[in-house]
Amino acid sequence: MEATVAQRGQVVIPKAIRDQLGLVPGTQLSFTVEGGKLIVRKKVDDAFSRARGMFRLPHGETAEDLLRDLRGRAPGDPIEPWEELRDDADVPAALREDHARRRAAWLAEREALADASQPPRKIRRSRRTRTAEGR
Repeated sequence: MEATVAQRGQVVIPKAIRDQLGLVPGTQLSFTVEGGKLIVRKKVDDAFSRARGMFRLPHGETAEDLLRDLRGRAPGDPIEPWEELRDDADVPAALREDHARRRAAWLAEREALADASQPPRKIRRSRRTRTAEGR
């Protein structure tokens, strides 16, 4: 493919090449001369620098947590009590029993915290009970 340099030094990059390289308006290019040849390179780090700071992790979450959620569990990762084991997962029996014990303790603790956080309910007596008591 060929292109002509315009009077102001501009060159139109053919559409097929723009599509192949993913060149869109605003893409930065670097120009160098090597051995008498003009070398045009797309600045790859430009996309990363534009994306930097766009995404915020929830408070208390790390990039490792996010990657584990995306990729899944690594073979050596510990099994957390809040995770459910699938029946088809290849987990040794001893590890499965330990997980069941820790999960039961975690669920009990969670239930106790939920009960403690709820305000006590008032017990309402019916009119019959109050009148029978002499009130």
